[in-house]
Amino acid sequence: MKNLTTLLLLFTSLLTFAQNVVNITYVTVPRENSQEFLSLHKKFMNLTLSEERKIMGSGIFSHVYAGDFTFAIYDFYDNASDIDEDANITNTVLAKNVEAMNLSKEEQEALTADWRLYTRLYADNHSDQIRIFQGLDTLRYEKEGMDWKSKKVFVNHKFNTKWGKNIDFRNTWLAGYAKQLKESGTIEAIYASRHLYGSGMSWHMYVVYPDWKSLAKWQENFSAGEMNENTKTFWKSISSHSDDVMSWIGGIDQETGKFDYVK
Repeated sequence: MKNLTTLLLLFTSLLTFAQNVVNITYVTVPRENSQEFLSLHKKFMNLTLSEERKIMGSGIFSHVYAGDFTFAIYDFYDNASDIDEDANITNTVLAKNVEAMNLSKEEQEALTADWRLYTRLYADNHSDQIRIFQGLDTLRYEKEGMDWKSKKVFVNHKFNTKWGKNIDFRNTWLAGYAKQLKESGTIEAIYASRHLYGSGMSWHMYVVYPDWKSLAKWQENFSAGEMNENTKTFWKSISSHSDDVMSWIGGIDQETGKFDYVK
């Protein structure tokens, strides 16, 4: 499992090294099937883990507010070409691991039924996008000693920028909103990614809160007030904007090399 790391290490390393990417799959699962999907996702994630895989890690988020998805699955890779290659490897690994289980006919039929249900729930009304972290180190902030053994609240601020306005967007984000967030003491991290392939907006700016109380405190104390020149320049650089609020609920554990959910 040497290539598998926790979401913690992924966020700290993927934002540092060039050509690291994330493949995001938004799945729309009927609410009555949500817990069943989570159980099946854990089962088949662990049945497909192997040193042969190209995947560097994986994490799953539960939708809370805004957006139109149930879960967001983040699979991390060293480069975009590894994504397609990994899909083929995954099928081979799954077949090998299932064969090694020496299942009875009844057990094999039950596992096949689970796989069919899982892939149907996964694929129905899903969407994908590939995003990159390369060159965005200056937009990253992380509090020392973050604890990834518990759930986190992620607010994903999504922006499309106007043509030629990316530098204005970055500079004013850092001088304005990001600075206020860090000084507030309510957040644990800020991460940024840019769109590479598929559906998705130009920028994702992830703000990480340790809990709902911290998010509520930020919202209570934050006052937009009258716009200064920095804020005006920031919003002038943007053509469209939306937000998603998500809860990070699990990923691949570095110590065990297994996928599991946090408490």
